[in-house]
Amino acid sequence: MPLMAIEIEEGTWSETPEPRRAEWRLAIAELVRRNVFVFPGVADAWRLRLAPGEQAVHLEARSEEGASLLALRLSREVLGRHVKEYVDVVRRMAQDDGSLHPAQLEALDMGKKVVHDDAARTLARALPELGADHETYRRLFTLLLALRVDTTKLTGVYGHRPVR
Repeated sequence: MPLMAIEIEEGTWSETPEPRRAEWRLAIAELVRRNVFVFPGVADAWRLRLAPGEQAVHLEARSEEGASLLALRLSREVLGRHVKEYVDVVRRMAQDDGSLHPAQLEALDMGKKVVHDDAARTLARALPELGADHETYRRLFTLLLALRVDTTKLTGVYGHRPVR
């Protein structure tokens, strides 16, 4: 059953500057393009609606006809440590004035990957109902991170350094 679209709650979407919405669109496109979700008993196409709030993000899966398939709540605390660690690593990499040795930058990039993987495993435990694979939970973390943190102000959030 394919995920056809991801929608951000209208109030959040309309109140957000265009550069952030552009980043959300990129994260959404990647998640829709490459995902593995398995809902037992659901074979039809569906949509995911995200409604970020002060205390939690509400996720609702809906059929193409609009029927609710699944409603979940993800407390901000669940990913809090991962978000902080990820942003800290990215900021450290972005602040490099050339004084970091290439091996140090590689270590920071590896740390970013480790945090991303840990966040994906946390999402798998917190939202098992989604039935996603590890890479899909990684992409979901990317989107949730962008909803929570203004990633337009962070250099190096997306992608990793090429392995040498």
